[in-house]
Amino acid sequence: SETKLYQALTNNTVHIAAPRFRPAAIKPELAYGPVLFTTTLVGIGPENDAAPCSMTEPRQHLVLPHLHGAITAITGSDWQKSEGTDSVTLINKMIDKAEFCTILPATWRAALRGYFPSLNEQLLPGATLSKQWLVRAGDTALLSTLYEFTHLSRTNGSLAVLKDELHEPEKVLVKPEPRELVEHITTRYPAIQQAAEGVQSTLDGTYIAAIDYVLNDWQTAQHEQAKESDKPAIRLAQIGRKLDNLQAQLPARIQGSDRTWFILAAYYLGTEHIEDARQLTAQAGANPDLWVDVKQQLPRLQTDYSATRTGFANGAQAVIFVDQVRYVAETLTLLMKGT
Repeated sequence: SETKLYQALTNNTVHIAAPRFRPAAIKPELAYGPVLFTTTLVGIGPENDAAPCSMTEPRQHLVLPHLHGAITAITGSDWQKSEGTDSVTLINKMIDKAEFCTILPATWRAALRGYFPSLNEQLLPGATLSKQWLVRAGDTALLSTLYEFTHLSRTNGSLAVLKDELHEPEKVLVKPEPRELVEHITTRYPAIQQAAEGVQSTLDGTYIAAIDYVLNDWQTAQHEQAKESDKPAIRLAQIGRKLDNLQAQLPARIQGSDRTWFILAAYYLGTEHIEDARQLTAQAGANPDLWVDVKQQLPRLQTDYSATRTGFANGAQAVIFVDQVRYVAETLTLLMKGT
């Protein structure tokens, strides 16, 4: 939680932090660093609501828990914390209630349109959220270095890339329902099949297609306004290139199907976190080159401010990702053999 993050920074367990969004107030022991990025806010409600949040009762004003404090401070209104911790779950539950409203960062809306194309939205004038670095107040050398880093990053454009990645809500990994998966293989897969099979990569086209299904549901996005990265041929080629890079970074002694599962886990987490899990596996007396052993240690990366080299990572989600990609790939292979 962010409370633990502030405590760790205050206690000098960590030296620098970037909470999801700038807190309304901080302890005197802490100091703000440079702003990483700022986003406007958007009110979201049903399609027939001309002004989201203007007609709904306060009890129908729901906001994500990690945005609650910031949204309350910015709007001066009381908001109810949602039970779900991600925007997709929140909006799904609110749609079921028929009347609702919420507030989200405007930059999340593009990522959510694929799920909810007909929601009504309204920009909130003058309302913004900032993501801002925090350090200990007395650490002037680090603060100075941080300002220099931020300036250089803005100059070379690297923060713009980071901004796009951090703004988009993380996709909730839900195991595909078998009947729905078979239907999608029949109705959606043909549109991307040629592109998937044409990618020359470390893993074959079924795994590339499976990754795309788990993360993108095989959306075609062929309309003229679609971003280049949303078009399936380009998206699948990018997946293939990333798999090639990950393959080159893994130790050569990891072989066979284990190597495939390591590559998939690294696709989700990055090789640095996978190496942390391998180190934990070795410390536990198990084999760091076997997926069946390493997958047992991956959830340990979620320990707050872990002492591992690279720190916190959602290792449990990485295990789920590998299992889901494997399931989709094996189902796809089985059905394609029967056609």
